[in-house]
Amino acid sequence: PIYLNTKYGTDVKPEEVAITVGAKSAVFMSIVLLTRMGDEVIVPDPGFPTYECVVRYAGGRPVFSILKEENEFRITPSDVDNLLTKNTRGVIVNSPHNPTGSTLSRDDVEGLLEIAEKRNLFIISDEIYEDYVYEGKYYSFLTFPEWRDYVIYISGMSKTWAVPGFRFGIIIARKEVIKKIELLATNIYSCPPSHLQYAALKAFEMGIEWFDRIRDEYRMRRDVVLEELSRLPGVKTVKPRGAFYVFPNVRELTRMLGYKDVDELSRAMLFEAGVLMLPGTAFPLYGGEGYMRISYVLPVEAIREGFNKLRDWIESKMG
Repeated sequence: PIYLNTKYGTDVKPEEVAITVGAKSAVFMSIVLLTRMGDEVIVPDPGFPTYECVVRYAGGRPVFSILKEENEFRITPSDVDNLLTKNTRGVIVNSPHNPTGSTLSRDDVEGLLEIAEKRNLFIISDEIYEDYVYEGKYYSFLTFPEWRDYVIYISGMSKTWAVPGFRFGIIIARKEVIKKIELLATNIYSCPPSHLQYAALKAFEMGIEWFDRIRDEYRMRRDVVLEELSRLPGVKTVKPRGAFYVFPNVRELTRMLGYKDVDELSRAMLFEAGVLMLPGTAFPLYGGEGYMRISYVLPVEAIREGFNKLRDWIESKMG
């Protein structure tokens, strides 16, 4: 825990840490552990599809908090408060957020912790994109002293260190929760591969200062995507502060090109223009209708090439 304690100024103990086979298994085990039959768990929509799938698998009922463009796609305390019922068991939070790139403010995090305290809820905080923040300060739930009472923090090495194949995840929670996670993990996969754990130790010893250059590169890529989107007709975009996604509103473009929805538009873009953008409805229900997700993990040259193809295709469709 030295790495996270230094990073966030917190006091995580070794017995409050579990290393998992990827952050995805951490999400799975955390939801399964804390969700009982009939429990309601608030999940973001749009959001990572695994959240609602695992809630259903565990016998719970996902309650979707629709993330609004006017709120920069943040899941706000007031949004959560409006969805609470006597059956609410917890909230799943992802900041920086996939697929919109939103990040929570300090007020958001504090407000969600206040709700958790008032209603005795768990918060599963998926912070896998925590180092990809381009404006303002990033507020991890670990920076607040109340985290032990309500929060399960999840992260991993897939994004910051760009080693998704390592399948190295991290859970931080109070020791009673970690004990139960260990029981689940032992019966699912025994343990993460030991040689990858040693590699991770070496990576953590490097600190995080080296990542500044990577973050600057991704900020530049994001800005290029925003610039290119501004040149397309019928597209509106909220400037994302984190992750490596942009989530443009393409409702007007969809209408202008004569497609019935973003699913139809995305298929046409792929097979006719050779450009891939995921329809917002893939994440996972209705909140993404009318939007598309752009991932800017490619170099700037490839991003501009893709937008050139897209622009030419749009112009040809519009005559």
